[in-house]
Amino acid sequence: MTNEESSEFAAVNSELPVLQQSSERRIVAVAMSTRAVHDVAARMVYPFLPDFAKGLGITIEQMGGLIALRNGVGIVAPAFGALSDRVGHRRSAMLGLMVLGVGLLITGVADGMGLAAIGFILSGLGSAIFIPTLIAYVSDRVPFARRGRVTGAIEMTWGFAGMIGVPIIGLIITAIGWRAPFILLGSGAFVGAGLLLLLEESREQHILREALKLAALRHNRSALAFIATWFLVFFAFENIQVGYAAWLAQQFGLSTAARGTVQILFGVFEITASFSSALFLDRIGKKRGVTGGLIVVLIGYVLLATLGSSALPIGLLAISIAFLGFEFSVVSGVPIMGEQIPTARGTMIALALTAGSVGRMIADWIGSALVSGAGFPLAALISAIAALITVVVFTHWVKESVTERAVP
Repeated sequence: MTNEESSEFAAVNSELPVLQQSSERRIVAVAMSTRAVHDVAARMVYPFLPDFAKGLGITIEQMGGLIALRNGVGIVAPAFGALSDRVGHRRSAMLGLMVLGVGLLITGVADGMGLAAIGFILSGLGSAIFIPTLIAYVSDRVPFARRGRVTGAIEMTWGFAGMIGVPIIGLIITAIGWRAPFILLGSGAFVGAGLLLLLEESREQHILREALKLAALRHNRSALAFIATWFLVFFAFENIQVGYAAWLAQQFGLSTAARGTVQILFGVFEITASFSSALFLDRIGKKRGVTGGLIVVLIGYVLLATLGSSALPIGLLAISIAFLGFEFSVVSGVPIMGEQIPTARGTMIALALTAGSVGRMIADWIGSALVSGAGFPLAALISAIAALITVVVFTHWVKESVTERAVP
């Protein structure tokens, strides 16, 4: 065993002591509460993209550009990931929520592209800080053997945000106006930052963590492959997510309220994915779970590209399958992400999420342009090709944890 492998193996075995069940439940409760605000804010722009574009007085393509700005800001995540490894993941997560809150409030009072761009940039920055540091905190506090169950429970918030939160946002927009969700969720982000005070900071991490030298990534093929996987996964999904609302409106005539209601269907599939991951992932193996999810999402993209435009039920089914596979693969991949470089966990997680943000940014430009140009089925075909490449990269080069790479 090499010195590098020995240090990584030691880091895995030096995880914090097993938490009492009450402490673990508190982590899950607080994480789900704070994620709820973040996830609804992140998700609502897609089904109501035409409504927000109309309210701001901009085109759908320009609205896609704003979303690209929000996702593109994720490139700064590694810097904050490295900082969180030093100052503490809980503190960094609080900062992220507060920045997110400011961004949402600014967007809520914007009257055009300029101020809205500032709001979206700050929202993206807040997300880039909050999500990786929250994942790193959970990875620190929950042993790897149970981490699939815990992260699966937390990730159910994403599905609930779509199934419950987004339809409520649709009602709010119809009754009050497009600005109201930004104001409400911006205020909620500050409340969420306060909730994080209920959690203890992982002080022990300061002894275990060291700065990640990016040059060392060249010798960690599994970590590099995981970063590439995260880029491809989010590129493929964002490529259809940014355009499906306009496509449903143009192809099938779905109204704002109807598009909000459709989110309930997608949310059911996502909740099923997260719940299944929480129940079975630790038993079937995390890499096997991710691989299965990637295959399912590939099937969804192919169905959407070939038959999705033929009838509304088929289109909705195809998107639902894509949501199911995407959610299961992402939830199942989070524990693997945290074990690629345990000695610099926050930085590694931030690098992977940055790759996902860049993938989303590129897809925002492509997907929103294709809705008005070559068409949504072509976007789905591009996503299917990316998903196929993802399966190959992940299955061949990503290892489940450093213990799998260690040589006795």
